[in-house]
Amino acid sequence: MKPQDNREEELRRREQELRERELQLRLRELEAEIHQLPPQPSYPSAQQPPLLHPTKHEPPPTKFQTWLKKLTTVGKFLAIVVAVIVAVRVASWLATVVIVAGIAWLAYKILFETDKK
Repeated sequence: MKPQDNREEELRRREQELRERELQLRLRELEAEIHQLPPQPSYPSAQQPPLLHPTKHEPPPTKFQTWLKKLTTVGKFLAIVVAVIVAVRVASWLATVVIVAGIAWLAYKILFETDKK
């Protein structure tokens, strides 16, 4: 064997060892990833979920309270109806004013401005 062949054989052997080490390292990484612990729950004990806090029981509403609630909803509805009626009346009054002003302006243009020319 020549010294050149010995050197090439040594390089091949080292490359093979390097590949084996890289493969083992990658396998260890994959095993660690597989056997990783699952994320811990947000509450301290994994067996028991958080307890619900008790709330005070509300008694059922009385007849007066139910009538009062119905009366307030009817009052709100009537207030909205009155506001809509007032808005429609104001809008119709403004529309009448605009129409009358437009007709007056048109009459002025037709009757009085043609005489000056």
